[in-house]
Amino acid sequence: MKKTDFPPLDLDPPRKRLDLKAIRPNEADDAVLDDNSRRIGAEWGAVTSLERPKKTPIASLRIEVPEYLDRALALKAVEQRVTKQYLVLCALRDAGFEIDDQDLVADKRRNRR
Repeated sequence: MKKTDFPPLDLDPPRKRLDLKAIRPNEADDAVLDDNSRRIGAEWGAVTSLERPKKTPIASLRIEVPEYLDRALALKAVEQRVTKQYLVLCALRDAGFEIDDQDLVADKRRNRR
C-alpha cells in the first residue's frame, strides 16, 4: 500500500470568526417566561424552581457502638443502598425527633458529582 501525502492546510478556505458580541437575547417578559416554565414543568412533572433549598448547617456527631451493631448497620445499608447515617437519622425520626425531609438523604455520595 502506497503512503499518500495529506493535502496542504492552506487549501482550506479561511474561516470567519463568529461575532459572539452580536448575539442578543430575545426580549421577553420575565413573568411570561416564568408562567411558561411552570406550565411546562407541570405537564412533565419537572421542578421548575431555580431557588435551591437552603442548606441546613451540619454538625458532626461521633458515637461509639458495639461492633455487632456497626456490622448490622453496614449490612442493612448495603441491602437498602443507603448510608449508615441515613439509617440512624431514620431511626431518630421514628423515635420522635424532628428531621426535615431535605436533610434525610439516602446517599449523600451521589450528590458530590
